[in-house]
Amino acid sequence: MTVLWEDKEIRKTAVETIQINLGNKCNQSCYHCHISASPAGDKNMNEETALRVLKKLIDFSPQLVEFTGGAPEMNHNLKMLIEELSKHKIKIAIRTNLTILDMPEYSEFISLYKEYGVKLIASLPGYSRDITDRQRGKGVFDKSIAVLKKLNHVGYGNKALELDLVHNPSDNCLKFSTDQLEHDYKQILKKEHGVIFNKLISITNSPIGGFKRYLIKSNKYEDYLKLLANNFNSDTLNHIMCKRLVSVDYLGYIYDCDFNLALGIKTRGYENKKFWEINFNDFNPEISCGEHCYACTAVNGSSCYGKLLDTKSQILNLCMIT
Repeated sequence: MTVLWEDKEIRKTAVETIQINLGNKCNQSCYHCHISASPAGDKNMNEETALRVLKKLIDFSPQLVEFTGGAPEMNHNLKMLIEELSKHKIKIAIRTNLTILDMPEYSEFISLYKEYGVKLIASLPGYSRDITDRQRGKGVFDKSIAVLKKLNHVGYGNKALELDLVHNPSDNCLKFSTDQLEHDYKQILKKEHGVIFNKLISITNSPIGGFKRYLIKSNKYEDYLKLLANNFNSDTLNHIMCKRLVSVDYLGYIYDCDFNLALGIKTRGYENKKFWEINFNDFNPEISCGEHCYACTAVNGSSCYGKLLDTKSQILNLCMIT
């Protein structure tokens, strides 16, 4: 498939967010995971690399440092990184799958997150047990709700302690209207479970990693790519997250985003450099794009932080015709 914007040169602007992928070890094995994380994940950041990344983060002082995985809580360096970055007043966000915080050996992170005012971006694919368990495994919804209640109890979901939830569609659809879906999430979770949160982030599934394997196995891969391409919106190109974000892998190499990281596509011109070796005062490489980038540029756009464009349209539940 030809990328519709391949004739346009898209470059990074000022980097605002550094996204650190601590590794692919996770307590869950989700079919849609672009990193293909699992309990068997063995590509995880060691202490030496973490300390070098930390020093560079302190020197660079970005607007936001975000830790992801896998389950970032399963990397033994996370606590140290949070504590040291907080000393320098650097804003921190954690992408958590929630269920990891239900495990006794990791439950202490709830109080740690509260102590340092860490923003939480938590995965909850659906507001019903059926949707969430179908995508993430039996029992995940109930464990997630239990953890959300604990987070609410310590103050998360209010202005001081941010708690955002992440929705990604099941099967082969683009996302629903964010405004309507957020309303439904908030209403149903509060009414049925007494759970509150700040914002819903709706992300289009990228056709890579575990989700790509699922699509190929189901003979739906080509159709899904066509669905994304047919809904390409050129207006999103000025707002794509990779223009202002750098993703760092467990070895310290850099990528334009976490999706390129999953595919092993390093930042152009910096393939042999580590994060701590880069001068970000002179840094505007061309962004490497591919077919998977249609997931971020379809309809009103998608990113790790939700939609890229505001739209009046409420009909965004686009699925493949099978």
